[in-house]
This record gives sequence, C-alpha cells and structure tokens, in this order.
Amino acid sequence: MKTSAINRTDIVSREGKSGYMANPILGIEVSGNVGETGEGANIELGTGVMDLVNGGGYAEYAVMPADRAMKFPDSLSFEEAAAIPEVFLAAYQTLFWLGVLTYQEIVLIHSDGSGVGTNSYPTGKKTDKSENQHYSRFK
Repeated sequence: MKTSAINRTDIVSREGKSGYMANPILGIEVSGNVGETGEGANIELGTGVMDLVNGGGYAEYAVMPADRAMKFPDSLSFEEAAAIPEVFLAAYQTLFWLGVLTYQEIVLIHSDGSGVGTNSYPTGKKTDKSENQHYSRFK
C-alpha cells in the first residue's frame, strides 16, 4: 500500500464514538499497487488501485476483494487516488441510489464545504442523458 486518506470516519473511530470499525487499525480509503492476488482475481500484480477497506488502511498492507479494487489513471498520484473513494462513492450513492435523482431534476446540497458535498457537484454534472445516465441542474 502506498497511501491512505484521513476522513471523518477515522476521526470518529479514534475518539471511540463509533462502533463502525472492528479493525483496531484505522483507515478506510487506500491506494497502492496490487502485491498479491487470490484465486480467481482478474487484476494484474503491480496495478495501481484505490478502494474503501473495512479498516486497516493505515497499515503497511491492505486487503480488499479484487472486484472492489478500482484502477486509476496514471495521471493521478497515489495521494489523489486515496482521496477519491469515500467522497465520490458517498456522493453518487446519496444522489442516485438514495435520492433517486432523475434527468433535469434540481438538487439542493447542504454542507457543500464537506468532501461529499463538494463532490456532489461534479458527480451530478458529469453524467448526461446521452449516456443513458442521470443529469441534474445544480444551483
């Protein structure tokens, strides 16, 4: 593993205010190169990946299911890649899975200074109808 991001989950867990993580080692957002694969994994050794893990992200090695490992482009650093999973996945989940946002709906984003709030703007705007995806207007 190369990098782990620090986010609110880590802070709350460190303060003992959350039973979210059973793993005593903090860290849920990671990036690094694949160093070992399990049987049936469809990813090459050395591939740069990022992901959310169930704790242990601050350790020297992290373990994740191969089908959850997200490859990232060479144009991103490991630090940038580690900062992506939680905020963009949470923004996408909130807008489209929970909010069921549809084409040309308007959404009001509270706490747009947070990571998830800030990333809700590009997440919603990036998709468009031509790709058979959701698209919304942000004000």
